[in-house]
Amino acid sequence: MNRKILTLLTAASFALFFGACGDDNSASSNGPEISCLDNEDCLDEDLSSADDEPTSSSSKKGDAKSSSSVKDSKDENKSSSSVKKDNDEGKSSSSETKDDKSSDSKSESSNSKGDSSSSETQESSSSEASESSSSEEVKPVEYANTTPNLADLEVSGDTLFAVFQRQNADYSITHNGLLAMYKLSDGTLLDTIQLATKNPSAVKVAGGNVYVATAGAYGAGYSLPADNNRGIEKVDLSKKTSSLFIAGTKLGGGVQDFVVDKKNNMGYATVYYGYGSVAVAEINLATGSVMTLPDFADASGSLEFDESTSTLYVGDRFMDWNTGDMHIGVFKYMGGLVEAVSDAEEGLEVRQPYSIKAINSVPYVFVSDYHTGALYVDYADSESDGTDFFQDSKLAAVNGELFLMERGDAATIAKINTADGSATWQSIASGKNPYDMVAASASTAWVAYYGSPVLELISTSNGSSVKLIDTKEFCAVKVAD
Repeated sequence: MNRKILTLLTAASFALFFGACGDDNSASSNGPEISCLDNEDCLDEDLSSADDEPTSSSSKKGDAKSSSSVKDSKDENKSSSSVKKDNDEGKSSSSETKDDKSSDSKSESSNSKGDSSSSETQESSSSEASESSSSEEVKPVEYANTTPNLADLEVSGDTLFAVFQRQNADYSITHNGLLAMYKLSDGTLLDTIQLATKNPSAVKVAGGNVYVATAGAYGAGYSLPADNNRGIEKVDLSKKTSSLFIAGTKLGGGVQDFVVDKKNNMGYATVYYGYGSVAVAEINLATGSVMTLPDFADASGSLEFDESTSTLYVGDRFMDWNTGDMHIGVFKYMGGLVEAVSDAEEGLEVRQPYSIKAINSVPYVFVSDYHTGALYVDYADSESDGTDFFQDSKLAAVNGELFLMERGDAATIAKINTADGSATWQSIASGKNPYDMVAASASTAWVAYYGSPVLELISTSNGSSVKLIDTKEFCAVKVAD
């Protein structure tokens, strides 16, 4: 056993991460109103309910910065926050309303003066109404946060799907989640759909359908209760609506993470029952049936589905403080069988998984105890050494290559050498809290920022910025008391 990481992680609390989740939702159809199913292929061509799809664009940005895998004194102007990660949550479906009372105000003013025979009086009245209306239109939008909390990205065909949690600055939730669709190549906004519930955690495409998992608003003690205000939604792209497909009452709580087996049209969700109790639910996406996998007690350490081998990887972090029993580590679930990835003896693996990505049938694991963090490129060998990175780093697999996003105050994005875990290049991130990363082309990738109102296109060859898209318009709007 790697004594260095063993000592480090055992000393820390086996805490559950309540990562960057929050929710705020008020959906608006800003940008060109394009029906994906009528004019664009939003879904992969081999999926059943696809039509036509979007495409692309470009831009520029800062230089890539190279550094070692361990962050020293990263830029002080880069800041990131690791907000509650015990995890992701819900959404809702309806467009945000915009105040435009210009014509009503003018009309009422004119009518009230209708009995006057003097045209001068009518003109004067009309002019006053117009000025009054004008001042109303200029009223600035007041936002309840500086970020719309972009939580997850998904690619299907030529479309990039993005879900925004839209929480308030204090992490309270007054808006439902929002699904936005962009052209994959250039980030042109195609359309938005308001979700049916709050706090979305993941968006996935399978069997010709778009699904969004939601955690819903937090209750006392950050609970995600088993009610109809969270679960898994199914999006109707033609009608531009989303509705609850599987409710939290059926799952047992809110959904923190969600992955899909596209080949067999199955879904897997981590369901939050309470602190230290996170189940894994297997979902038949065709029938909506749900089965809880009995082998996992606290699956808060990430999910990953490897399409090449039809293998589900689960990061379990269970520790029974009364009996001392542990079920910690990364486990493979395939064909109904569960097998530990690590060669450590049962109950002796203490490297707590935080993020998992599989490439060419190899699981790469980022381990964290919320004080320190390390990347393991050979997690199967319990004696292997990890490479130190910031404690809340997340992994991404893009075009068969491994990337790591450090989410601390000095947020960075690094391309990883899978042979030894070192950084091939490491660049200062353009925003706070980089949260997800997906391929845009053979040489570029989209990066989601949870802590800043921006979606970024970067070069995967050196991390330099190609294009920045402002997402401020999706921030939660202040609601009158």
